[in-house]
Amino acid sequence: MIGQTLGHYRIDSKLGEGGMGVVYRAFDTHLDRPVAIKLLRPDAIGSAERRRRFVQEAKSASALNHPGIIHIYDIDKAILPEGPVDFIAMEFVPGRTLEQCIGKVGLSLKDTLKFGIQVADALARAHAAGIVHRDLKPANIIVSDDGRVKLLDFGLAKLTEKIDGDPDGVTATMGTGESPETDEGTIVGTVAYMSPEQAEGRKVDGRSDIFSFGSVLYEMATGRRAFEGINKISTLSAILHKEPKAASEISQAVPVELEKIIARCLRKDLERRAQGIADIKLALEELKEESESGKLSGQIAAVAPAPPPRRFAAIIAGVAVLAATAAGLAWWLLKRPAPAPARSDWVQITNLPDSAVQPALSPDGRMLSFIRGPSSFSSAGQVYVKMLPSGEPVQLTRDDNFKLNPAFSPDGSRIAYSVAGAPIWDTWVVPVLGGEPRLWLPNASGLVWFGKSKLLFSEIKDQLMHMAIVSADESRAGSRDLYVPPHDRAMAHRSYPSPDGKRMLVVEMDEWGSIVRCRLGPLDGSSPGQQIGPPSGACMFAAWTPDGEWMYFSSSSGGAYHIWRQRFPDGQAEQITSGPTEEEGLAMAPDGRSFITGVGLKQSSIWLHDGRGDRQISLEGYAFSPKFIPGGKRLLYRVRKGSASELWVAELDSGRSEPLLPGFAVATAGDGSLGGYDVSADGRQVLMASRDSAGKTRLWLAPLDRASAPRQIPNAEGEQPVFGSTGEVFFRGIQGTSAFLYRVQQDGSGLRKASDVPIVGIPGASPDRNWLPLSSHTTGGMVLFRTDGGAPLMTRIPPATRLEWSGDRKYLYLQRLGVNSTGKIYVLPVAPGQLFPERFDHGLPREPELLKMPGTRVILSNDVAPGPTADVYAFTRESVQRNLYRIPLP
Repeated sequence: MIGQTLGHYRIDSKLGEGGMGVVYRAFDTHLDRPVAIKLLRPDAIGSAERRRRFVQEAKSASALNHPGIIHIYDIDKAILPEGPVDFIAMEFVPGRTLEQCIGKVGLSLKDTLKFGIQVADALARAHAAGIVHRDLKPANIIVSDDGRVKLLDFGLAKLTEKIDGDPDGVTATMGTGESPETDEGTIVGTVAYMSPEQAEGRKVDGRSDIFSFGSVLYEMATGRRAFEGINKISTLSAILHKEPKAASEISQAVPVELEKIIARCLRKDLERRAQGIADIKLALEELKEESESGKLSGQIAAVAPAPPPRRFAAIIAGVAVLAATAAGLAWWLLKRPAPAPARSDWVQITNLPDSAVQPALSPDGRMLSFIRGPSSFSSAGQVYVKMLPSGEPVQLTRDDNFKLNPAFSPDGSRIAYSVAGAPIWDTWVVPVLGGEPRLWLPNASGLVWFGKSKLLFSEIKDQLMHMAIVSADESRAGSRDLYVPPHDRAMAHRSYPSPDGKRMLVVEMDEWGSIVRCRLGPLDGSSPGQQIGPPSGACMFAAWTPDGEWMYFSSSSGGAYHIWRQRFPDGQAEQITSGPTEEEGLAMAPDGRSFITGVGLKQSSIWLHDGRGDRQISLEGYAFSPKFIPGGKRLLYRVRKGSASELWVAELDSGRSEPLLPGFAVATAGDGSLGGYDVSADGRQVLMASRDSAGKTRLWLAPLDRASAPRQIPNAEGEQPVFGSTGEVFFRGIQGTSAFLYRVQQDGSGLRKASDVPIVGIPGASPDRNWLPLSSHTTGGMVLFRTDGGAPLMTRIPPATRLEWSGDRKYLYLQRLGVNSTGKIYVLPVAPGQLFPERFDHGLPREPELLKMPGTRVILSNDVAPGPTADVYAFTRESVQRNLYRIPLP
């Protein structure tokens, strides 16, 4: 081969030979640099499927981009006289293998720690990206001339993987080949450095690399292998059944602290072994600092002489006390929450300027799907797919539909996603390789597969907003209700089957229209189950670890969305992520070592539009839900505080803002409400909904001049309160399984149902509070209720519409609500004495017709408060920046 050319690589000299092929030093004639060329034996590649997998693994490894990992430049095929050959061109590093450095006496403590930390750092980077080396050994580690460590052969381990249906698939030998097996029942890899699970042919994860790292660390410290036998079989037996000789017995220069670290790595029980290589790296770094500062003891303590007989009883008693203490410490260690993964271990997967939400992983974990859009619930964005770890995102959809819940088919060839409509939500599918999306299952959302061909999805009942979890075959045959929320306004939006197919986690919305805690229930539908996870807050997403031992949640418990977990079935909820960002969405990696979530921030501020243009009113916090105080000189708005909010008041002339009722928590309100509070027509009082200690929503009144403390309206339990024209208070309350409009006097007397029409919400009010729009799916359109006792007005306006008017009643502010919200408010002129434009007699016109109506204007916001005239209004500006990250499990 010397002197021959492979493409633009000239072979200069032979560097070595291993089980996978021969390595040469070569010269890249295009870029004028030395490279290393690895020629792979023909039987190492075998079938086309085996080569495809090899290329895929090598691409993954090449994307790691870590100073401690050899960089792969090229993968190609060349035609030689003896036939075609596959080769890899990689970074050339002048130096020696770690095996050559160790020799027969091992390394100094200084070099052992120096090299060990570098190897652990490189492995940590690979594990964070979901890549396992599988064949870590001194011969696969290069020490450069300047003391830098480089790991070789990431990805080559897959070459000996046995592929179902591949006649060329080989069961791995137990020789010095470089590629451990990853299928169950087959043993591959370099025997002396295998983990017990490799030796038994079981599936492996990053903890297998930790065991191999322990063997390498042992050899660096002692010059001897941790596990040796007279042949390969006896070596395998030692790995499975024997403990290595203490390192300090071989070399007294080995500190007891290093011996403990090695022992943590070499534990045969996976659950007792060190769980993350990053923890081992940290321990080595601390040991290195102690060694350099002179605080290290230097060697393991000498063996003490046998005690005299008269002290034997005392020693036995002391041992018993130590044993009891150790048992208590072990119990405490098992029960205490695992430390949360450090942010430095989070690996960014997407790098978009706006927002990526709702991640989903393919069954093999190699493809990622997500929606590029602002909302973690339902977004007018597009479905994308991305090859991991570093492929370019590919857009699969190009329409204005509101989408949610992407999910891969079992074979990874299709992505199903939900399209939110009014009122029915459907499932569409699109090929991962591109193609035209198509409607697959009407009235099915949040669809996931379980088993080979079973489906789990949400289905709207009775054409209303009552959504249940249903199981069925792909043909929708055998459809069966598994969980039906008891309230006819409640909606079960997402479901997650457990790995054993016996249980499911459910994300649901209660009768108030609020996302609540997740639910754990049986997958056979035999009972409704019970709420689970953090004790409060909204649970927006959930996931299971592949072994079914842990349930993970994206919950707003504490006021911001973070990741929590709970051991199945009834462990204590533990918070996994925290900090200034929020983490929404959950896609668990198939190996159970990491998950992908959306990490980012949402900001919202209050702005005023008047004759001087637009100016910002609120400066700090997440501000929303503005409302003018009659007269137009002051403005109320809410600032998020934990899981509730606080009312602020702004003096518009001076620009000064301050809390109106510091510390008073205004409850969050369901979609389409007035925002949980209202201002009386005379501008003297504010009406609020606030949750009590039992979680019930009560109504409160407070004077705007703060002359007295807020007072609770007795007997009134509900939300979306609004003043009536006669001084009464109206609100949405629950009776049985439905919600209705209720009325009550301000002193708590006269509580009664105001209308027998079941409602979803109260999305607006006229300036004089004589007209209250009611959203109802039983009437075929919006109902306008008269608070003065007059006859209600039946309309053909869709129920999911917000209606408000300017203070002079000359303009109607109209907004489509819910999943069909477009981020637009239509401002439409109305004739004197009328509530709607004339064209509304036959229903709500489509957007092109609305825009053609004389005098129509559009405000680009989802949250607008009409002012005294059409030229004055308040609105919110929200910005969302979110990308997807891979986070290791604790």
